[in-house]
Amino acid sequence: MIVEQFHPETRPFPIQHRIDIEELVSTKVPMMPGSAARISSLLNDVNASSKQLTDAITYDPILTARILRLANSPIYSLQKNVSTLRHAIEVVGMKAIYEILIIGLAADSFAKEIRNSEKGRKIWEHSLAVALLSRELGHSLKLRGTEEAFICGLLHDIGKILLLKNDFQQFSETLLVNDEMEMLQAESNMFGYNHAQIGSLVASRWGLPDGVCHTILNHHDPSQSEQFQVNAHLISVSDTIANAKGFGLRDVQNENFFGTESTIMLSLTAEQVELSWEKTLRNIAEIKSAF
Repeated sequence: MIVEQFHPETRPFPIQHRIDIEELVSTKVPMMPGSAARISSLLNDVNASSKQLTDAITYDPILTARILRLANSPIYSLQKNVSTLRHAIEVVGMKAIYEILIIGLAADSFAKEIRNSEKGRKIWEHSLAVALLSRELGHSLKLRGTEEAFICGLLHDIGKILLLKNDFQQFSETLLVNDEMEMLQAESNMFGYNHAQIGSLVASRWGLPDGVCHTILNHHDPSQSEQFQVNAHLISVSDTIANAKGFGLRDVQNENFFGTESTIMLSLTAEQVELSWEKTLRNIAEIKSAF
């Protein structure tokens, strides 16, 4: 848990609708279902066999269908005609199965907000774009220690969807703020916490690694992240690029993301950005249709 870091600084404006952050997460975010928790445990067990994993996933027909669908897509493999779960696991690998599991967990937990709200849908599409782009950029840059970048990107704005679920009208007001830092300040002034802090707790509730929780917490200020700083910079720049490409609620089309701290730190080139974005754009529709 990273709760001890959630202490909003003293601000000149009173907090209008202070929330109990732990109660919000515990009451509005379901625990990881038993079957998913079992599968997650196997995926993180280096001694677990593919047969054990196949047997566990078989009891979850929705997850099985999603894995088979994505195993036959260009997102995780170029190989086609994957017809059995065992074959799918061999084709896409344990890491990809874990990603699919977490995508499903997030999509199912906030299905109503994603499907019935334009704001929720845009936040979700933005999150998928950041997840895919951060993975592509990580590969392009040959970065080490960024294996969890996809999940960090997927969940970096999950706190926004939770705030939307908790108080649609009040949170919608903060979404009118276009500047990134002013937006975070508006959230803190409104609720006492910002979406990055809340999202980090959501990841913790689902038992995700500390690296994921810390990266979500610091994705708007990567320099504050210590041992997970590269991932935080990767998510930060992917967040900005996705918004600039029209995937998000903030209008930053004229923003020069090549001058940002994260772009400079990662030594990112225009060619790497465009090639990675092309791959991302092709794959967003595949994931959306599977969930």
